[in-house]
Amino acid sequence: MKRLALAAAVALTASTIGVAPAAAETTDSTTELAAQEASPSPGEDATDGEDQNTGEDTSTGSKDGEDSADSDETTPPDDKADEAEGSENGSEESEPIDASLSLDKTEMTVDEAAKAIPYTVTGLKAGDTVTAEPGEGGAHTVDSDGTFKGELRGNTELKEGAVLDVTVTVAREGQESKTLTDSVEITADDDDSDVGLSVDPESQGIDTFLDNGVGMTMSNCEPGQEVKFEIHAADDPDQFYWEDTQKADEDGASFMTFIPGTGADGWIGDFVATATCGDQSADASFTVTEDGDESDADLTVTPKTQKLQDFLNNGVNITLVNCHVDSDVTFRVSTKRDPDTEIWKETQKAGEDAAGSVQFTPDGDGGAGWADEFLVMASCADKSAETTFTVTDDGSVLDPKLSIDPTEISGADFANREKGVSLTATECAADAEVNFQVWDQDSSNKLYDQTTTTNEEGVAGVQVYGLEDRPEAYVGTYEVTAVCMEQSMDGKFVVTVEGSGGGSGGGAGDVGDSDNAGSMPRTGAELTGLGVGALLVIGGALSILVARRRGMLGR
Repeated sequence: MKRLALAAAVALTASTIGVAPAAAETTDSTTELAAQEASPSPGEDATDGEDQNTGEDTSTGSKDGEDSADSDETTPPDDKADEAEGSENGSEESEPIDASLSLDKTEMTVDEAAKAIPYTVTGLKAGDTVTAEPGEGGAHTVDSDGTFKGELRGNTELKEGAVLDVTVTVAREGQESKTLTDSVEITADDDDSDVGLSVDPESQGIDTFLDNGVGMTMSNCEPGQEVKFEIHAADDPDQFYWEDTQKADEDGASFMTFIPGTGADGWIGDFVATATCGDQSADASFTVTEDGDESDADLTVTPKTQKLQDFLNNGVNITLVNCHVDSDVTFRVSTKRDPDTEIWKETQKAGEDAAGSVQFTPDGDGGAGWADEFLVMASCADKSAETTFTVTDDGSVLDPKLSIDPTEISGADFANREKGVSLTATECAADAEVNFQVWDQDSSNKLYDQTTTTNEEGVAGVQVYGLEDRPEAYVGTYEVTAVCMEQSMDGKFVVTVEGSGGGSGGGAGDVGDSDNAGSMPRTGAELTGLGVGALLVIGGALSILVARRRGMLGR
């Protein structure tokens, strides 16, 4: 028994001086030893214990020792630690809710509160449930200890002057929920605090005023409220000329048009329009001038200057103001160097603002030919105006060109495959397709059709020549067309009687001996022949680099 007690004492001593893991192991050992002490070991007889504890004093000591042992066994060290830990956990679970609520704003406009009412709750624990009302905030579970920020939405029935009570309920497991309250005062929207009156137009000639009058718009009244409009002299507020009433719409706005109809020049002068709803009113002034004083039509073009590529993509915006409502407004564009040649024209009706507006964007590619200074003319009724705009060439737009070499050639040279006529397209994009066609003078028969691709420098060319052995068969004028990047280019060349220097000879295809039609050569790059009864066929070869032929001719 003393041996066991000594072992227990040693274990307890080790547990008090060791590190945490060692202490845990020692505690387990102590518990085990205490259990062994409570019951005899397999090799020990229970009566031996009785023999060892003979005598009253010994017996009493043993009893006291057993009581002491029982006391130790009742609450082992591990059990005490668990009990303490449980006590600590129980203290956390039973911790009362100590949360508080604050609103980010205590004053909000009607629109602000309808959009969202932000609030903040502090003193929360992870797992707490926060529910806010009124509105569409819903319930939220807090992820971590500390602060939660939320918003109440959907409070669309609020009115100016109201006080909205916000209630937030915090629920925690094992605790009675806690209700927090705060309030926000609802004020008028900033944009709706004052009524406003506008007139259109603010200045106009007498003829336009007599026909169209003046429009007045009152805003920020109560929906459905009566709005009274009045017109009086600017220099005499007590001299009223006209008044009328109308209810404000659901947005609190009311529109009224005053058309005098008669009165002629008596309406020339300065006037004030007044509109009243409830206890609020607003004024706006307008002027009626003599027709001779009325502003002339004002023509604007936007932008005034731009680069070629921007112009081809977006064009220009053209606006003419100070016309009459629903009058015809005509716009016309030409180049400034040739104002009589019309490039573009459009007519439309002037709107309620007595203005006409159009956009002019050039049709098709057009290339660098659109880099120029342009004249814009616009008119409505007896008014007209002019202005200009400029398009600059910044080199960003390619402008394909067609060259024909030579433009005049003898029949003998044209029928020579080593000579012929070179057709070249330049300033195209690299790897672009170019289609070359040759037609007779009447453009009724296609004699040659070939498509090729440009090189890295944007150049492509073909060489055309006659396939008939008789040079005189080709005398005449030929039309040439080349299409590159959707831009068509035209030209022509003439085949003359040898030595004639441009004699007329016969036209293309005007060969009298039709019996030779079946024996004509059909070699070369020929793609298409002549119509029925024609004898002339032009062949050709691809020739992107035409320097070789020019070298042979000594050019």
